Amino acid sequence: MANGAVPQTKESLVVPQLNGNLSFLTKLSYGFGEFSASVVWSLAASYLLFFYTDVFGIAGSAAAVILLVARVWDCFVDPILGLIMERTKSKHGRFRPYILYGSIALALLNILTFYTPDFSGTGKVIYAGVTYLLLGTVHSVVNVPYGALATVMTRDTHERTNLNSYRGFFGQIAGILTGAAVMPIITVLGHGNQQNGFFYASILLSVVSAPLLILTFKNCKEVIEPTLEERPTLKESLKAVGANKQLLLILISLFVVLLGVFGRIGTLTYYCIYVIKRPDLIAVSFTILSVCGAIGAFCLPFIAKFFEKKTILILGSIITGAALIVLFFIPATNIPMVILWTTIASLPTGVASPMIFSMVGDCIDDYQVKSGLRADGAIYSFTSLSTKISIAVAGAASGAVLSAIGYVANKPQTQEVVHDINMLVNLAPGIIYILATVPLFFYKLSKATAMENTSELLRRRKELTM
Repeated sequence: MANGAVPQTKESLVVPQLNGNLSFLTKLSYGFGEFSASVVWSLAASYLLFFYTDVFGIAGSAAAVILLVARVWDCFVDPILGLIMERTKSKHGRFRPYILYGSIALALLNILTFYTPDFSGTGKVIYAGVTYLLLGTVHSVVNVPYGALATVMTRDTHERTNLNSYRGFFGQIAGILTGAAVMPIITVLGHGNQQNGFFYASILLSVVSAPLLILTFKNCKEVIEPTLEERPTLKESLKAVGANKQLLLILISLFVVLLGVFGRIGTLTYYCIYVIKRPDLIAVSFTILSVCGAIGAFCLPFIAKFFEKKTILILGSIITGAALIVLFFIPATNIPMVILWTTIASLPTGVASPMIFSMVGDCIDDYQVKSGLRADGAIYSFTSLSTKISIAVAGAASGAVLSAIGYVANKPQTQEVVHDINMLVNLAPGIIYILATVPLFFYKLSKATAMENTSELLRRRKELTM
């Protein structure tokens, strides 16, 4: 399609409602959406394997298969959902209806996942597999449109950064609260019965989650709606991902950096137990990650006023990477320095995710200027898919490395194994963080270009309405 305006009928025109800055209520409501989804997902993300093996009573091998199948299933679900959603037509827009109806389904599936019916062994495996697959699918039904929603709430590149900083901040707050509160809630509500504890905790978290997602639906409006000529075909949607060079650079960087993020998170417990020999610092370490992430996300809008987006990402990744490499050389007995460098490494992490999502919105606009097509759903679904694949790869790689270095669970480790665990938790992620900056040096979309694209898209829309 040509870059210029395309004549259309009056019925096909959609006039954008662009009234400057988004209100505080709008940004707060968008942040609530991340808090809500994170609160619900925290049970599954942190405790599902334990629940399956020690509470529900199914074999660890069966639980592992269920979790693996769910990750493979995600690889197909997210792109398909993105393609479906960007073709949705409703009075509420393309993405918001899924958040509204998905909020109720997500709450119900979360409860069913942690319910323990009196089934046989095979029946329990089938029940666990079906409910978890449905929970993951509904989570995608909510999460994919939620992420894409930020790209259609405003054309202002600065406001997109602010919007995603609220998302990052509330996601970190959810991590802090659920990390500190979920297990005590299970203990208190269950009165010693873990089956009841998990079930009642899932009900409580679901009751908190659903109304907040409905607030996101109510207060976060879609103001960018493609005209009929701007809606891509299925082939064009896929091309919008594969042919968008700037987006691919962002996705490569995102995938690489998340290998470091999730690889370290998944092995940090081993570092506390076997390297510094302070199991009591496990909770402290994870709390530092979340608190520093929240501080970084909160500060992002102020930092973004003075620097290019890619510059912030590059500097943040280099600081985190360098701090982790330093941490690798810190003596295990020097706990104050371990905590100090853990904090330094953690502060930039709250900046990365919101900034990347903001840059994805800029890539969508840039592709629309060049091609005349807008593929928000497809593009964001592949962003979500990159995250999920990185989680799966990081988890599998960490497990393989632990096995290769001779780690034996619940046993004293040799000095060589302790050294290798330190390398796995700190040195390797530090190098990965720095490598993730390489694609960003080739990223060409500046803030000035993003604003020029906004002006061009508004000019075209104005011509269509004349």
